[in-house]
Amino acid sequence: MNIAARDLLTSNILGLDAPRALALLLSSFKDVEEVYLAELRPVPPLQARRDPTPAERIVVERALKYRQSTGLAFWDAVLLELCVVPEAMGLLDEAMIHVTFHGRERSVPWASAIADGLERACAEFSTTSEANLNFLSEMQCRDGSKRHVPMIDFHAACSATNQRVVSAVAERLFPEGAVLLESGESYHAYGTRLLSDMEFYSFLGRALLFAPIVDRAYVAHQVIEGRCALRLTGGGGKSRVPKVIALVPGK
Repeated sequence: MNIAARDLLTSNILGLDAPRALALLLSSFKDVEEVYLAELRPVPPLQARRDPTPAERIVVERALKYRQSTGLAFWDAVLLELCVVPEAMGLLDEAMIHVTFHGRERSVPWASAIADGLERACAEFSTTSEANLNFLSEMQCRDGSKRHVPMIDFHAACSATNQRVVSAVAERLFPEGAVLLESGESYHAYGTRLLSDMEFYSFLGRALLFAPIVDRAYVAHQVIEGRCALRLTGGGGKSRVPKVIALVPGK
């Protein structure tokens, strides 16, 4: 862990919202020139996208019950139920839908981001819709190279027990230390060391080993995208602006 990151992990970052916490984290990355934000409008729920066939309706109903009883992610439950009702294979096409950030990015100079640029961008962003403003892992460095902030989205309802489990996973995924945030529905984490492209994909591969604690679908979409994204603004349902709740020490 570099000295700046070590100082971060001993600073008064607990309780900060994601935009301010990220500004402090970015301040330790002196070689960064630009960071990127992007708006994402989530895909509507499956039930709102298509008129399901009778077999598909059975799968969805069974999946919702299974999710409620186990806490498993909806699409993981759907895929398991397809083994019971194979006549609903059309749902596989829905499972493949990916919303890209490419072409939607906007750059923020590093100097602005570590001041109040991220906070201003979030304050100016309209939260009247289901859209969210997201921070992207990929960033432009002064030497022309690209680097990534390692980040992950967990699939674990907020509770004291789940926080201990998520923290234990984060200790293993982020040997250089990490910042753990509560997102309202679950947890986010940001690492304290920038990664090369090769290191980035290795990181995502290791993260997938911890599914379903780590959100499997999230990792899959980040691999497709070639970078990670985590929201900075609140959303629908139980979602809110992510807030720092713990620091994960480096080994």
